[in-house]
Amino acid sequence: MKVFFVNERLAFGSRATRKVHCEKLKAIGITHVVNLRTTKSKRLKEFKRIWLGFKDDAKPRPAWFYRRALSFYCKAIKRPRAKIFVMRRMGRHRSTSLTYFLLRASGASPSAAEAVILRARPCAKIVKAYRESAEKYLYGRSI
Repeated sequence: MKVFFVNERLAFGSRATRKVHCEKLKAIGITHVVNLRTTKSKRLKEFKRIWLGFKDDAKPRPAWFYRRALSFYCKAIKRPRAKIFVMRRMGRHRSTSLTYFLLRASGASPSAAEAVILRARPCAKIVKAYRESAEKYLYGRSI
C-alpha cells in the first residue's frame, strides 16, 4: 500500500485491503477514507468512510459522485485532527483525479492542484474526462 500526501490533511494512494494496511493508515493519522474501488472493504470499518466505486473507464463522472465526495470531505475537514485518504487499486488515476477535485474545491487553481499531485507522485495522471467533469461540477462553486 502506498500513501501520498498532498498537504497535511489530504492523501491519496493504493488500496488498503489488509490489516497491516489499516494499521499503517492509523499510524499516520488517517481518520477518513474515500474508497473508489469497485468493491467495498470490510477492513476499513474502523475509519469514517464513503464508498464511491467506479470503473476506470475514462468517462465523465456524474454530479452525484462529486456532490457525495465533497459533502464527505467538507464534514471531515471540519474536524481539526481529521486526515482524509482517497484510495483506489494503484493510486494513479481515479484517486489522483478525485484528489484533484478536492484540492480545486478547496480553492487551489487547476495548475496548482495538478502540480501538488505530481510532486507527491510523478507517475500520477489526472484523466481528462474526470478533470473536465470535476471542473463542470465546480463551475461557480467553492467551499
